Amino acid sequence: MWACLAGSLVYTANMSTVVEIEAAIERLPSAEQAKLRERLLERIATKPKTGAELAALWPRCFHLTTQEADDFARDLEAARQSPPKAMPWE
Repeated sequence: MWACLAGSLVYTANMSTVVEIEAAIERLPSAEQAKLRERLLERIATKPKTGAELAALWPRCFHLTTQEADDFARDLEAARQSPPKAMPWE
C-alpha cells in the first residue's frame, strides 16, 4: 500500500504499528520530514473552532437549530452552576 506523507509517496505494507509508522517517517528525506513536522505543529497550535466554524466545515452533518443550541448552552451553564447531586444508588 502506498501512503502520502508530507507530499511524498511512501510504501506502507501493512503499516499498523507506531514503530512501523516512525520507521517510514524516518525514511523520508529531511525536507519532507520538516514539512510533516510543520504540518503537525500547525494543527496543534490552532485555536479550537466554534460551532459556527465547524458547521461551515461540515455542511452535510446534522446541526442543532439556533434555538436548540441556545437551549443546550443554557442547560450546560445551569448544570455548571448547580451543586453536584448524588445518584440514587449512592
